[in-house]
Amino acid sequence: MYRATETELKQYDDLGFFVRENVFSEQELEAMREGAESVHTQIVEAADLPAAGPIDQVDNQRYQSVLGATVKWEWQDDLRAVRSMEPTGHLDARLEVLLDDPRLYQPAASINGCETLSVFSDKLNVKRPRGAPFPWHQEGLYWENGAEDLESLVSTLTYLDDATKENGCLWVIPGSHKQGNLQGLKDRGVLGALYTDVDLIDGEAFATEFPAGSVLYFHRDLVHGSQTNRTPSSRRVFVVAYQAGGLHRWHIDRKREVEMGR
Repeated sequence: MYRATETELKQYDDLGFFVRENVFSEQELEAMREGAESVHTQIVEAADLPAAGPIDQVDNQRYQSVLGATVKWEWQDDLRAVRSMEPTGHLDARLEVLLDDPRLYQPAASINGCETLSVFSDKLNVKRPRGAPFPWHQEGLYWENGAEDLESLVSTLTYLDDATKENGCLWVIPGSHKQGNLQGLKDRGVLGALYTDVDLIDGEAFATEFPAGSVLYFHRDLVHGSQTNRTPSSRRVFVVAYQAGGLHRWHIDRKREVEMGR
C-alpha cells in the first residue's frame, strides 16, 4: 500500500533521496511532538543523576549515556539542550510506534527489494533556537562498524515541524551518494575524519524545506548537514534507519522485526 513508486525509486537512485509530504496528520504530529518533548525532559532531568554516565568531550562535542540513549549535547553550555538522542523510541510510546509504521518501512523495503526489515537505529534530533549547525557528513562512516548489512541501510526522517532555511533545516548534495564513502577532513581533530570534504564533490547543495508531516527517505552515503536555527521555535526530526532482514537492533538489546504488509 505504501511501497515506493517507480518514480521515487528512480529519484532515490539518481539523487540519493526522495520525499513524501503530508504523510502524517496534524493530530499524529501533536502526539509525536509531545513524545519528543517528554523524551527531552526525561534526558535533561536524568543527566545529573548518579545513574547517568560521565560526559565525554570529543573535540567541541559532548557525549553522555543517559537512560539507555547516547546523548549529544548542544555545543553551547548555556542552552542546556540536547542535539540528538539515540535510541529514544524506548522512552516514549508515541515515538516507538513509528518504528513499525508501514508508511516508513514499506518504502524502505521497496528500495531494498526485500520483504522483511529490521530496525537498525532510531534517533531524535532536536534543534532549539540558536542550535548549532552540523558539518557535512555521511551516515555510512558512522554506521560501518555496527551494521550487519551496511549496503541495505535506508534512513527515514519524519519532520515533526516545518523545516526551513531559517530554522536550520537539513541540506543535501544530490547525487553525492554515488561517490561512496568520501574522504574526511584532515587536521580537524578526532571527529574530522567523519566530516566530508565537500571540495571533492561536484554538485549544488539543496535545502530540504518541507512541511511538518513530511518524510525524507535517503541513502546512507548522501552527503548532508544542517545550519543554525535562527528562529524562536524548535525544529524536531525523528529518524528511523532500517536494514534488510535480520533481527539486529543497534545500541540496545531489545530486537524487533518489521514485516512487510503487517
